[in-house]
Amino acid sequence: MTAPGNTVDLMLARGQSLALGANFGPDLAPNGQRWCEVFGGGANPGALMLTGLRRADGVAVTHVANPLLAGYDPAVPAAGYGPMLVQGSVPEGAVLACAMLRDGLAGAVAFQFHDAGGQSIQNLDDDPGSGAEGVVTPHANAELWLAEAVRVFAAEGKAIRVPRIFLNQGEADVARPRGWWSAAAEVTCGQMVEQVRRRTGQAEAPVLFVQQTGGYMMGAATNLHHCKLDQLDFVRAKGGVLVGPLYPYKIDNSDDKGVHKLWSEYVRAYEVGAWAAAEVAAGRAWNLLPGPATRTGDRIAIPVSVREDEALTIAPGFYADYGGDPEHLGLEVTGGGAIIAAGVSGGTILLDVAGPVTAVRYAMQRDPTDYRRLTDAAGCGYGAHRGLIRSTLTRTVSWGGMEFALERWLPSFEVAL
Repeated sequence: MTAPGNTVDLMLARGQSLALGANFGPDLAPNGQRWCEVFGGGANPGALMLTGLRRADGVAVTHVANPLLAGYDPAVPAAGYGPMLVQGSVPEGAVLACAMLRDGLAGAVAFQFHDAGGQSIQNLDDDPGSGAEGVVTPHANAELWLAEAVRVFAAEGKAIRVPRIFLNQGEADVARPRGWWSAAAEVTCGQMVEQVRRRTGQAEAPVLFVQQTGGYMMGAATNLHHCKLDQLDFVRAKGGVLVGPLYPYKIDNSDDKGVHKLWSEYVRAYEVGAWAAAEVAAGRAWNLLPGPATRTGDRIAIPVSVREDEALTIAPGFYADYGGDPEHLGLEVTGGGAIIAAGVSGGTILLDVAGPVTAVRYAMQRDPTDYRRLTDAAGCGYGAHRGLIRSTLTRTVSWGGMEFALERWLPSFEVAL
């Protein structure tokens, strides 16, 4: 086959199991296709993968949810490329690649998943002494694949670019202290950018798109999920894009781990990443972040970086069947005071409070409740961190004859007064 156009985008969608995606199993889409086919290269011309690669254990790499921690065999070069094949898990990068083609952001996209479930951000760097001792396989996977992709596509005279890196990682680091994740991510993501520049020769750094980790269904009384706050710091400091929080997406707790999403929710979360990429490519702002909080008398105001075409709104009853909505829209105060009332107006969060307040936090509850036991008949529910505030800006996309509603939710945050 020949890749369409003169340029091939290499899709880097990195992270742990939430980036590896869900196994749709035998479920059929409304149009009769298997979901793996819906997001494969056969149904999406221009969605590509390298062929002929092998894992270090000798197993052929025949689909995009490989090689994981088995790693590539560096002695076996790619034979060429072909349509992207999805089997079992449908990774974030596969959905993103198909969405980029649909939205006209690329003429051809090649993808392979290079990481694995359960990995700390340190396990994605090239230092064998950090993270789990000796784990540098994800970094080595990306190194080999980038080199082979450049070689294979350059042989056809194609230009190569890596315009974006998507990162969906954090659940492995929920117990880390404040500031740890952002420091580790600076190293790891810096290496990702260096790797891209060195292997492709492109001068510009890829734009980093970060999903804010969603937390577990288990109570967060001890694991305070500081990495969620570090992720906000990181995108502010590094000029990245915060795709959005993962807390609004329903969890399929059939594995009793309380973190992996329902398969359709994976698609929605990934599609918000594609939506963010399209908006940024069009020169429009995306980050929905809180500004400094101010207090005047008993009224606290927190501005949020909404765009001119949107405002903040609330979604009451969102958790009604799953343990109940959080008090005060998911907002809490520290320092000894109390919230009397909470609401939104335009692009501002407004709280009426009593007593001393040192900080306001949102969707960062430290409730010890185990929400794995508060699920529906299908075993699905929501995480311990909960909020009811989102933007009025929405979008609908369709795959396999099924519509997916996309929304912009306010990320978890904490701001001092």
